[in-house]
Amino acid sequence: MLYVKCVLAGVGGLIVTSILYMYGYYFFAIRPTLPKMPPGEGVGIDIRVFFGPLFWVIALVAFATAFYWMFRRTAG
Repeated sequence: MLYVKCVLAGVGGLIVTSILYMYGYYFFAIRPTLPKMPPGEGVGIDIRVFFGPLFWVIALVAFATAFYWMFRRTAG
C-alpha cells in the first residue's frame, strides 16, 4: 500500500508539472514567434512540439521527486 501511495503521488506530480511545462513552453517559446493575425483568424499548434527531450527529463524528475518525497514522508 505504501508503494501505491507513492506512485500515485508521483503521477500527480508528473501531471501537474507537465501541465505547467506546456503552459510555460507555449507562453515563452511559441507565442512570441506566432505571426500577428487579424481578428477572427487562428493558428494551429502541433501538440507534438511539446514532447521533446526536455519534457521527458522534466517529467521524470517530477515523478521521482514526488515519489521520493511521499516515500520518505510515509516510511519515516
